[in-house]
Amino acid sequence: MPRGCMNWNFVAAQPDRIFASREAASGALADHIANTLKSAITETGHASLVVSGGTSPLETFHALRRKSLPWTNVTIVPSDERLVAVDHEDSNEGMIRRELLQEEAATASLMSLAGDDVADNERFENLNTQLSMLHKPLDMVMLGIGDDGHTASLFPNSPDVREALNCDDYCVVQNPPHLDVARMSLTPACLLDASEIVLLFFGYHKRSVYERACRGGAVEEFPIRFVLNQKRVPVTVYWAA
Repeated sequence: MPRGCMNWNFVAAQPDRIFASREAASGALADHIANTLKSAITETGHASLVVSGGTSPLETFHALRRKSLPWTNVTIVPSDERLVAVDHEDSNEGMIRRELLQEEAATASLMSLAGDDVADNERFENLNTQLSMLHKPLDMVMLGIGDDGHTASLFPNSPDVREALNCDDYCVVQNPPHLDVARMSLTPACLLDASEIVLLFFGYHKRSVYERACRGGAVEEFPIRFVLNQKRVPVTVYWAA
């Protein structure tokens, strides 16, 4: 059992790593991501890392950015983005630049999903082309779980989520009716073209959502199910109360 972990049995048969504190979970995940990136760079000369937004990954970002590795050989991709300016407080790209692309990680490349023209057809096609040109499988995909079971910007029962979950495009624009701004999101076509997926989430409510999602059912109800109910990519959960 990893140091700092405690016993807890989830309903789902995922390889769960359950930690006594959020700090321990975040540090362990940062170690794992750094080792994965180093191995990928040694093998292929480059590494790719998809990261989620929100507050849950901040401690992981802070630990990861202090890791010594060839960051110039790493491409970081946001899992999703609000269609706002990069300097807006809700921008995932802005958060990633502030919280991750600092210290040792300052030289990593960041693929932007943002921009005033991001929903324009030509810009959209360019993004899909850029994503398709990344070396596959992606070396590491880091996702979270929302209180409603969403992941990236794939929201439950949104009018356009079914198409997003089943399309061949690597990214889509989503317009959930309960949100103020449109979102750009990576799709399962992109996120499942990976060597490994890690889920990082905290708290008992999200654990309950995770357990419900693991029991199966419509993916539109809990979009995180497209990660949990597949056998293509290994998934590891990092959780603490």
